[in-house]
Amino acid sequence: MAVLSGASVIVLNEPVYLRKLDPALRTEVSRWVVLVLTAAVVFLNGMIARGRKWAAGWMACYFAVCLLLVLPTLDDCPHRLAFSLGVVFPLLGLLLLNTDRHREMRYACREMRAQRTLVRALYKKFSDNLKAKKRRARQP
Repeated sequence: MAVLSGASVIVLNEPVYLRKLDPALRTEVSRWVVLVLTAAVVFLNGMIARGRKWAAGWMACYFAVCLLLVLPTLDDCPHRLAFSLGVVFPLLGLLLLNTDRHREMRYACREMRAQRTLVRALYKKFSDNLKAKKRRARQP
């Protein structure tokens, strides 16, 4: 939903905000916006999968911004289907973030993150102890 939301924002906003630019420059700007939005979505989804609690909030902000960028294009009479999809995709993305299954997945990812942190701390503690024992064993 995030990629489709970003694509609909670009499709609807390009003729509105970038109409005065040269067509080649307009295409280049749109291409870079697509790359930046895609990188943001990939990063946020990766952080959600790594158990970062703040990433879901930023993802919700992403969908809200996409929705807020699509709504002003109604004044320029966009294609009905394009505008409808531009509104529906961010709303569906917000709905998906709010489902019980997605919340369970985020909770499970946070638990795994806590377990990884605990294992790293235990490993560091025991490896430091082993290094100290080896140092003591070498000293005459």
